[in-house]
Amino acid sequence: MTSPSLLTPPRPAATKRASNSAVTLISKYFTGSVPATPLQQLADDACPAATRTLLQFANDIGYAVGYDREQNGRLVQDIFPVRASETAQVSTSSKVMLGSHTETAFHRHRPRYVVLLCLRGDAAAATTYSDVDDIVKLLSPEHLAVLQTTDFVTTVDPSFMTKGEPDAEVVVQPLTFTNGAWVLVYDELLMRGTTERAQAALAELHRAVKLATQRVVLSDGDVLVIDNDRAVHGRTPFVPRYDGTDRWLKRALVVRELPHDDVFGRVIQTRL
Repeated sequence: MTSPSLLTPPRPAATKRASNSAVTLISKYFTGSVPATPLQQLADDACPAATRTLLQFANDIGYAVGYDREQNGRLVQDIFPVRASETAQVSTSSKVMLGSHTETAFHRHRPRYVVLLCLRGDAAAATTYSDVDDIVKLLSPEHLAVLQTTDFVTTVDPSFMTKGEPDAEVVVQPLTFTNGAWVLVYDELLMRGTTERAQAALAELHRAVKLATQRVVLSDGDVLVIDNDRAVHGRTPFVPRYDGTDRWLKRALVVRELPHDDVFGRVIQTRL
């Protein structure tokens, strides 16, 4: 299994590129002051210096984008525990295991990278990840073949339905081998097989993801880059205090190229 690798922080004039690792950890990338962790989403940015740092980083490896049905299309999203969603399968949960998933697995314009900037860490809250190269080694040839079919569907992420927006089932192909590399589309909780053989293969994929899972605990100032084609991710449970000292991340979703069919600026519309 691979471990997070260390990179030198990119220079502002660097060409857009990313590490070849499925998951890359850069320690102490942000060193600015951090205010108290918010208790709810605010209209104004509570830490604009961190937002600028993250956007500069994101735009060095691609293009930061938002989605119209998630946090009103924000290019940088704040992730901290919210009391009302403690046990929900959303990023603001805390007291449950956040299931392993491809970011926006249901969407035809999935981000290529998930970039997390840790403003305030929590030793109990580990980010989990599984590398697709480790996963496929644990699958039988029979299940591997089935997982390369479209006998699977997934539904819309709960974070895209916070205002009563409709759910939908979207056909997905969990594994694709293209340009000499595996690409994984997966959601532990929202995906299902539409045939008996697909259900059996998906059960084996669940098992392989769990066996391949590794953990990394982010400290203050760290940046974690997750290749959304090559790794699925989640988070372990932790106990929030709601006293201004809770875990706080900023997240940017990055594409390599901006889609031209349904994008206004950098906010991608959720057309299923």
